[in-house]
Amino acid sequence: MIKKKFLVFISSTYKDLQEERQSAVEAILTAGHIPAGMELFTAGDDSQMAVIKRWIDESDVFMLILGGRYGSIEPKSKKSYTQIEYEYALIQSKPIFAVVIDDKCLEKKVRKIGTSAIELDHPDQLKKFRELVCKKVVKFWKDTKDIKLFIYEALAEFSNRKEIIGWIPGDQAVNTVAVTDEITRLIKENAELREQINMLKNEDQQTLYGGVRYFEMIKILSLHIIDSGKFKQKKELAELAKLFGHKKINLLHYLWIMSREMDQKGVPLDQDNMKLLDFGLIKLKQKASGLFEEDIYTLTEDAKRFLMKLRVEYNLEKAEKLII
Repeated sequence: MIKKKFLVFISSTYKDLQEERQSAVEAILTAGHIPAGMELFTAGDDSQMAVIKRWIDESDVFMLILGGRYGSIEPKSKKSYTQIEYEYALIQSKPIFAVVIDDKCLEKKVRKIGTSAIELDHPDQLKKFRELVCKKVVKFWKDTKDIKLFIYEALAEFSNRKEIIGWIPGDQAVNTVAVTDEITRLIKENAELREQINMLKNEDQQTLYGGVRYFEMIKILSLHIIDSGKFKQKKELAELAKLFGHKKINLLHYLWIMSREMDQKGVPLDQDNMKLLDFGLIKLKQKASGLFEEDIYTLTEDAKRFLMKLRVEYNLEKAEKLII
């Protein structure tokens, strides 16, 4: 059996988690894989962020160690560099596993190294980031032994997943002669699709919605899972998710179903549509004039164009009836 080696990108805050990062590196090496992380880079430099994203692109697995700090803030997005790395890995559909510090462990760490172990400047952002991370399966660690154990378990599980290619030693590589016919077939098939792709390429590169391309926006919105329990349209949202071929209700469905109300009357800002504001899909329509009133937000022109293209691309007649 061919043993694959994974390039594992380790993401975390740095000063408060040096011991934990070192344990992670040791565990990854012991398991026969290759660690990569911020030790190679200078945080906060735009050019270095481009390098980091390229390393994430080339990595097979993304690992997040989340402690009690939110980390340095990137000036443009107002998010921490750690959160930017995590969200970028999500967008790139990288296999991700996260280990999150246990509350009692954090208390112990504060007693050991002081307030440098906890977030004092941006606690609300850390809370939201932690909630985002915990929407997926995570492991809570109490010490470095836990982190090592979780790494061994995760990498063993990833090794059995065929879609994660990894690195294969040269003496175990597949004989290229055996796959020549398959490569030839794929080249021919790709040639037939190339013309269609080129026709769409210029449009997708030139037309931006909230600063990103159409298919990227669909992917970003689809990654943000929402709690449908608080919506009156829970049943409609579930039906809409099926029409889009999604298993979970996400922000794309919310934007679709609320689009008419957002365009005509506007809606107040809440936890879900706040993300739409970040993506440039809603804007302020009416400022609150009284103490008990709320600011009202409406669709941007980018959002209207995005929804129009979505209607054409998906051609979902049933979905039109679900817009309130």
